Amino acid sequence: MTLDVNSLMTMSIVMRTGSFAAAARELGYTPSAVSQQMAALERSVGIRLFDREPRSVLPTEAAHYVRQRSEQVIDLLGQLEIDLARLGAGETGRLRVGTFDSAGGPILGQAMARFLIRRREVEITLDEGEPYELFPRVADGSLDLALGFQYDLVPREFPANLRLTEVMTEDLRIVAPRKHRLSGKETVRLEELRGETWVAHREETPSHHCLQALCAGSGFRPEIAFRSNNVGTVKGIVAAGLAVAMIPDIGYRADEEDVVALPVADRMPRRQIVAATRIDDANPLTAGFLDAMRRVALP
Repeated sequence: MTLDVNSLMTMSIVMRTGSFAAAARELGYTPSAVSQQMAALERSVGIRLFDREPRSVLPTEAAHYVRQRSEQVIDLLGQLEIDLARLGAGETGRLRVGTFDSAGGPILGQAMARFLIRRREVEITLDEGEPYELFPRVADGSLDLALGFQYDLVPREFPANLRLTEVMTEDLRIVAPRKHRLSGKETVRLEELRGETWVAHREETPSHHCLQALCAGSGFRPEIAFRSNNVGTVKGIVAAGLAVAMIPDIGYRADEEDVVALPVADRMPRRQIVAATRIDDANPLTAGFLDAMRRVALP
């Protein structure tokens, strides 16, 4: 048995108006079309729904039962249509977001607050990780969007089904303890950092590869004694006088007491913060969230 929702709705109108002709006028059909639709519905359910009189039709008890139960279904479908329209308009639903650690506060927190102002029924889930961990999850559909980065001097290798949207571009800084031997100079050449102890991100990160390429361009290899992907940890090691480091601008504040950015004269590479989405992304919330992030990053 296959029930047609339109036929059930027509049956309800026939019962309310009392005839096929009256129902036809309300629906904009011909009386014959309504009669045929009701006959097809009776064949589908295997029960007589109307007793036909010359100028009217009388619903059977079966019709009253079907109408009562079908109204619940029609109401649910009506609500489903409303919900789907709101989902398509980006007013409800779920958005699964990934981000790297240092962007959580400066970009993601503010972007989520802006995004949710008019979307109180939207659920956002948030995971943290490195781009090489998060971007494949966007590619396989377990995340809708992930915030990551790409560095100058580092080849870019991302899954082919991703679209990368630039959120912002930031400078990279060489930071040192405020009492470092080079901190008082007007300009510093990178080659002057030969022999320094470094704290850097883990070896598999683009930050590490960028640092290696940068130092190689000045004729030396950085002596890395400490590794951490947490910018706070990196700056803590620098502040303790144990190392120098290369960090993105988003992780540096000029008013920090124990860490200073060296005035490097050489041209420094930059880091692009990007949002990864699938090329065939079907979540209507994604575009709105991208817009919110760009407004936060580029006010």
